[in-house]
Amino acid sequence: MRVAFPELRDMIATTQNRAFCVLHQINFIMKTEKFLQFNGKTIYFQSYDGQFWIAIKPICEVLNVSYNPQVLALKNDVFFKDAYTLQYMHDSSNRLQKMICLPEKYIYGWLFSINSSSEEFLEYKKECYEILYNYFHGTITGRKELLKKKVEIDIELTKAENELIENPAYIKIQELKKKQSEVNKGLKNNDQKVIQETITLFNYAQENN
Repeated sequence: MRVAFPELRDMIATTQNRAFCVLHQINFIMKTEKFLQFNGKTIYFQSYDGQFWIAIKPICEVLNVSYNPQVLALKNDVFFKDAYTLQYMHDSSNRLQKMICLPEKYIYGWLFSINSSSEEFLEYKKECYEILYNYFHGTITGRKELLKKKVEIDIELTKAENELIENPAYIKIQELKKKQSEVNKGLKNNDQKVIQETITLFNYAQENN
């Protein structure tokens, strides 16, 4: 029994480790979702610890970019060297492998750090530039148009008010609005006074109990 016990213990430990690995892979598969479809290929991301992790190798393959130079650049980059990690991820053949991954919030910036003359990559980069231009240009021109409309409305409003300023009905409306404002202010002050008196009475009752 003394000889068999360590062997049994090792066997149980090995079985537990295998079970843990299987459960980890099952858990991973359940949390894996599609990230991007490009040229008929699918890239997956993994949800882990509240973040989405994306492997860089499948992206390099899809964009026809050399993988090893990108890994080297990633590891030597002042920022990205502390951002990547190893995660189980599906490769291009849908096999589960441990890969270098980046959080989704960094993956888009990393894409712009790639230096490649690949036709697929250059086409993708061009599309990204178009999207960025349309977004920021649209924001700037959109604000400009809104400011222009605001000025036009302010001018028309001032013009209309000036035309009505001598109108008896308009004068009456302005007087009533002023009185309404004074009444609302009086109601607010009265309510605050009632609340304060109620609090004072309550405190007095508490102190005399």
